Amino acid sequence: MPSASHELPVDLIRNHPAFAVELYREVSGMPLPQYTRVRDGAAEATHTAPAELVSDSVVVCERPPHEHEGTDDVKVMAVITESQLKWDARKQYTWPAYVANVRHRNQCPVVLMVITPTNALARRFAKTIDLGCGEVRPAVFSTESLGPVTDPDEAGRHPLRTVMAMAASPTDDTAALKALATALTSIDSSDSSLYSDYVVAALKAATGNPLEKLMTIGDYQFKTELIGRPFREGEAKGKAEGKAEGRIETLVEGVLGVLEARGLPVPESVSTRIEAETDPQVLAVWLRRAATVEKAEHLFD
Repeated sequence: MPSASHELPVDLIRNHPAFAVELYREVSGMPLPQYTRVRDGAAEATHTAPAELVSDSVVVCERPPHEHEGTDDVKVMAVITESQLKWDARKQYTWPAYVANVRHRNQCPVVLMVITPTNALARRFAKTIDLGCGEVRPAVFSTESLGPVTDPDEAGRHPLRTVMAMAASPTDDTAALKALATALTSIDSSDSSLYSDYVVAALKAATGNPLEKLMTIGDYQFKTELIGRPFREGEAKGKAEGKAEGRIETLVEGVLGVLEARGLPVPESVSTRIEAETDPQVLAVWLRRAATVEKAEHLFD
């Protein structure tokens, strides 16, 4: 079962909107309308709607117009993605508002996808929301339901889902790690840093040191400079000195590096606490959180 501290991958969707559409297709099993591009629609929502009506993530699918449709791209579907780490009964009222707001703004059909860390939580959120004059049916997905991908061909076809599965349930299984290397290699280089960061953080915290094993498999080279470079340098130093301090230093540099790269202010009290931490499991959790927190202080929540 995923750790309660496992961060859900909304940042992945923000940086690769097509992932939300691919995941929705897997979750719902529903056919999708024809579209040619997917764009992030969340930014415009923050300027046109009250905060209580803004969802975690919105992506919009578009296609070129037909002759009678003018010159602007036609919006054919919007996907709202919500991450829920715990039960919140208020979502039964706020989610329909998200759907109505996005539908009004984009003038197209809207679907709601909810990601949870456990199957039990997914079952609670999957209930149809009765509006009195209609209903909203969330498509709910649990990361706990993801099994490791071990087929390289499947990993090549679904690289983002492969990364997500490994991050949710890290393993040192050789076939799964080879498939992960295939997935990371197949992701466009402009996005690969983000996905490397995400999966490296999860593997670093796992037992059995699957990250070290991954780095010996195949020809994949980590493109990330936030975690990959400090990790390689720290591992080399740790092996040369034969001390565990190299691994601790690697994680500390990784946490501070991610915060700095995201442009988040890091108060002295925060950096002091990070640098003083000697438990690699705690640092690994902070490393995952560093990719998504809004403030550096929230690492310790």
